[in-house]
Amino acid sequence: MLHLYAIPILLSFFHICYKVKVWGKKHVPAKGWDNKGIIIMSNHRSHLDPFLVGVAAFPRFYKPFFYPADAKLWKLPLFRPILQGMNCFPVFKGSKSMDIIKHHIAVIKGGGSVSYFPEGARTKDGKLQPGKLGAGLIAHSTRALVLPCAVKNTEIAMPVGKPFTLGGGPRKITLKVKFGPPLDLRDYYKLPSSKETSQKISDLIMAEIAKLMKTM
Repeated sequence: MLHLYAIPILLSFFHICYKVKVWGKKHVPAKGWDNKGIIIMSNHRSHLDPFLVGVAAFPRFYKPFFYPADAKLWKLPLFRPILQGMNCFPVFKGSKSMDIIKHHIAVIKGGGSVSYFPEGARTKDGKLQPGKLGAGLIAHSTRALVLPCAVKNTEIAMPVGKPFTLGGGPRKITLKVKFGPPLDLRDYYKLPSSKETSQKISDLIMAEIAKLMKTM
């Protein structure tokens, strides 16, 4: 019920405040992919990214995603009910990355779907950062469907360390989202679980996101 409550709020928020362009929605598995978990792997520019990705995938994918989100967002009254409705879990400063990875793996193996940022943190300069091995470890451990995704201009709407802005008025900023086709990782799944294997998968994911970025 909270998910059904949060989605209309987010849809209204993005529609009223910004222009949103979405490409590649056909690649998003329809109807929740028969209760199997998927992972949307996206670049990370702003606190708005997880919400925008969820809205961009809806209604084709209507199951709630699980998201890691900065614990500071829970202090904002506007975001608190949305965070709860979108199944976000707080990530506190100093949190162990392995605990976050294990949480994602448990959610996916339980049939849930997650949105994950391979870069590990928001980019400070707008450029794509190298992928952390955690993304590859999650994919290799779960064998879930991995869907690459690219976002643009969210750093304009909500810069690092600042509240969101309309950029001079409603719908002045165009937020962009592009989904790519699911990645074929079968050859990587044949490799033993290791840091090297995880990093190879993460590098592939970031390469696919980079390709999407160039075509937006």
